[in-house]
Amino acid sequence: MKGQILSIIKRNLHKLTCLTSYEKKGFEKILHCKTEPVPHLLQLCDTCGSIHPVLKSCKHKLCPLCGGADRLKWLAKREAELLPVIYFLLTYTIPSELRPLFLFNKYICYSLLFKAASRSLQESVKNNKRTMNGKAGFFAILHTWDQQINLHPHLHIVIPAGALSPDNTKWNPSHPAFFLPVRKLSAAFRDKLLFYLRKAYRSETLTVPDEIENLQDVFTALKKVKWVVHSQPPETGRSKPLLLLRYLSRYVNKTAISDNRIQKVEKGKVFIEYYDRKRKCKKMKILSEEVFMKRLVLHFLPRGFKRIRFYGFMSNRSRACMLVLCRMLPGQSLAEQEEVDKRFLDDTPFLFWKYFGVDITLCDNCGIGHVSIISLNPGAG
Repeated sequence: MKGQILSIIKRNLHKLTCLTSYEKKGFEKILHCKTEPVPHLLQLCDTCGSIHPVLKSCKHKLCPLCGGADRLKWLAKREAELLPVIYFLLTYTIPSELRPLFLFNKYICYSLLFKAASRSLQESVKNNKRTMNGKAGFFAILHTWDQQINLHPHLHIVIPAGALSPDNTKWNPSHPAFFLPVRKLSAAFRDKLLFYLRKAYRSETLTVPDEIENLQDVFTALKKVKWVVHSQPPETGRSKPLLLLRYLSRYVNKTAISDNRIQKVEKGKVFIEYYDRKRKCKKMKILSEEVFMKRLVLHFLPRGFKRIRFYGFMSNRSRACMLVLCRMLPGQSLAEQEEVDKRFLDDTPFLFWKYFGVDITLCDNCGIGHVSIISLNPGAG
């Protein structure tokens, strides 16, 4: 078995007695990832004629072995949808007082987090009194961790620097270094989320953990404090949004930790390297293997939960036609817009060569030939 994370899971899975059946089954899938061949599929080398099995992938978000191909496909699709404008990265973070409530009500609270952030942002753009106002379009990605794998739910929102006019006839650009006032964004997000959480609490759909004595008092106290919405403008030399997409794509099909950040595992201790953003330096965090496992469990998302969502003119229903319009309004004619061949967006070997310069079709046996997948028809007998 390859990988330090897999070894830790294998040694400590039986020690966690509080796992749900869904979480336990998820860890079992990770342990069996790439250990069994796909029936009736083989890889054949065109030079030496060697045959290689095609191994099954578990497709789990916490798996350190798979997800690379899906990450590149997601990145290629988002790159093909880019508008000829600069982009901003907005980060919506909840206060630490709400983290226990989110942990006990993952599906409801994470859904309300998306709802509060998206609606408050759309209303802020629509009602903005500056030049940039109208219909916004963006996508949001849920992250549930920090550098030390603690529970830290927050949303990353990627939004172009502008909006469509209400009648869809004009593109209203924002200032290249300023999107919207973060204080107003923070206040609008706070009011929306607390409103939705109060409503869910009154309908008795929330499970309140024991460490929160009075949830209403918590809501009242949080109403009086400043919340954090961080707006990151394009930095010098980083005006191209592709660098931003590449950063976010690392965590689209992965979780916060990988084998690269684990320096060593010895005597039941896991040494994790992390970046201290306050002091702007790298540090080392030492966790026991059991604590490491418990922190991994914190980032299991509910079954069927969508961690990436699209809004406004980037919504799934209208994204294709609306993006063409959004490119034309700033001055890019229809003839100048490159039509992307959708076959390349799903071509895994091409994407690995494009982004990493790596040929994944090379034969492991001879190192010269290229392998291709062949399907064996088992027949009807």
